[in-house]
Amino acid sequence: MALYYYDRQNVPQPDADQDPAMCGILGGISLKPWKWLDDPGRLTRAIDTLTHRGPDDRGEYVAGDKRASLGHRRLSIIDLEGGREPIADESGRRRLSYNGEIYNYRHLRHALHQRGHVLRTATDGEVALHLYEEDPAGFPNALDGMFAISILDETNDSITLVRDRNGIKPLFYYHDAGSLIFASEIKAILALLPRRPPISPHALRQFLRWKYVPAPMTIFENIYKLEPGHVLRARRDPDAAEIKLDLKPYWQLDYGGPRLTDERDALEQLDQKLRAVIESHLVSDVEVGALLSGGVDSSLVVALASIISGGGIKTFSVGFREAGFDQLPFARKLAQKYKTEHYEEHVDLDPMAAVSKLVRQFDEPFADSSALASYRVCEIASKHVKVALTGDGGDESFAGYKRYADLRGALESDSPWRRAVHRASHASAAAIFSPEAKFLRRGRAARHPPLRQHEERQVLCGEWLTRKLLTEAYHRGPSPGMDASEGSPHEADVFDRHRSQALARGWKPFEVAQYVDLRMYLPGDILTKVDRTSMACSLECRVPLLDHSITEFSATLATDLKIHDNIRKYLLKRLAERYVPRELIYRPKLGFRIPIRRWFKRGLLTETRALLADGALVSNGVLDRKGVSWIIRNQRLPWMDFG
Repeated sequence: MALYYYDRQNVPQPDADQDPAMCGILGGISLKPWKWLDDPGRLTRAIDTLTHRGPDDRGEYVAGDKRASLGHRRLSIIDLEGGREPIADESGRRRLSYNGEIYNYRHLRHALHQRGHVLRTATDGEVALHLYEEDPAGFPNALDGMFAISILDETNDSITLVRDRNGIKPLFYYHDAGSLIFASEIKAILALLPRRPPISPHALRQFLRWKYVPAPMTIFENIYKLEPGHVLRARRDPDAAEIKLDLKPYWQLDYGGPRLTDERDALEQLDQKLRAVIESHLVSDVEVGALLSGGVDSSLVVALASIISGGGIKTFSVGFREAGFDQLPFARKLAQKYKTEHYEEHVDLDPMAAVSKLVRQFDEPFADSSALASYRVCEIASKHVKVALTGDGGDESFAGYKRYADLRGALESDSPWRRAVHRASHASAAAIFSPEAKFLRRGRAARHPPLRQHEERQVLCGEWLTRKLLTEAYHRGPSPGMDASEGSPHEADVFDRHRSQALARGWKPFEVAQYVDLRMYLPGDILTKVDRTSMACSLECRVPLLDHSITEFSATLATDLKIHDNIRKYLLKRLAERYVPRELIYRPKLGFRIPIRRWFKRGLLTETRALLADGALVSNGVLDRKGVSWIIRNQRLPWMDFG
């Protein structure tokens, strides 16, 4: 192992005035010629808001009647010289602008050649365009990978948008009666709109509940996220004088099949599948490294990647000097075992400066503070590689979170009497300490049936705090997730929708909880964090544990292969025993956390006060000044934590 320590003082930092803003796509279709195309630089400026996603190249296409366009920024990974987009098919009437990686593209290229297609480049994305020619409705099913795809088809006046099965790559769209505009990030859409859409009060309440805005909403009215595993076709309909949308899922995770119960068989299958996936994820015309946290998932990915590649890969880790937040010794041990070229750093960043940077990347509210650490490790990796493997997805697919063990326990011990006791004890304690005291959160969840407990354990702001923070204009009726008995009628909620769909299929509560997390928390929080922080550094992150073959396999596992003898993520850990030192596997789970509460004690609260109490959110009537003052004042109490 070659070990490299970074001195924070000597690492070149990006210019604060620049947006070091991977591939980014943009485009749209309209009933009438785009007015903004009268400004010759408008489309260029919109495309260049995505420069950080693709600093190596750019391209654009505008239809002759100015009623359709495509734009592209490229991070060159495959076919470095010939892969400029948008790419046209043989007829010149269909064009593709694409973001992501299609890992089975070589097999697909060979099959397309045999069927007579002429491919102009060696890129992976072009295969999607030719598959679309053959089967416009079903072509996404042939693709293995992470992708956001747009295909402009001038033979039928339509644009087709596709997002990968697990939502690894983002895709947003704006829609009104006369037009549709799509992009990899919201900022590119805003650059083409005549005015910024208003904030959605419902999306704001959803953010306060979940700490991210769940799909299909965004924080803006009329701008939406294309949900994972979905196809959206926008077609120009001059007779109806509108842009018609057809939105359908092409893939859905299924927990309804036979259960795999034999541990030995399951272990061999997982080993073979994960090896095959990681081998496909190592395909690139540039060097592939790996982000190594020192946890089970990233350690297993690095171990298998080292074995498959023959060793010597570059690995990257960050940690904190505070006790309980530093996993560098664990990452270092794995790097030593596989002799990786290892880079590590103790993070000593300015939180407010980092937040200011990341706000520009996320485009909408996002409250997972581990984004700060994720950004820093991506920044280090981007100085050495363009592509990095990560271990994300193992906790969701293989039940690694404590809330899964809690749910299993609640399912075994639940009773109306037990819930009544928790309601009474919570109410009395909340009257003294406030409902938002951190030690009351588990009790708040325990008042409810098991699946609702699973939901409550993920909540950022409860109903009481949401009402305190928001002005009346942004708090019309109860927050999503609130019982009708606690206030006015229940409001439409994304969590409820996914849970109801799963229950309607007859799945067991444990499987329902996993399904909801994979549909909502994984793309809304984890994958959003990975995408935005890596793209801010022009780094492509690949997530082998979220290849759909692994996700589908995990859905066939019996619950006892996920949680066994109080060991969470049991089967994945049994596999890790073959490749990872045992002391790295069966240690307490730390997660990729940052010491934000300790930062507040060191003065961050003072810096935050002015931004919140006197900032735009208060002056524009979004947040209530008294509520903001209350939260700042109570952050100093030992039993409160709003970090």
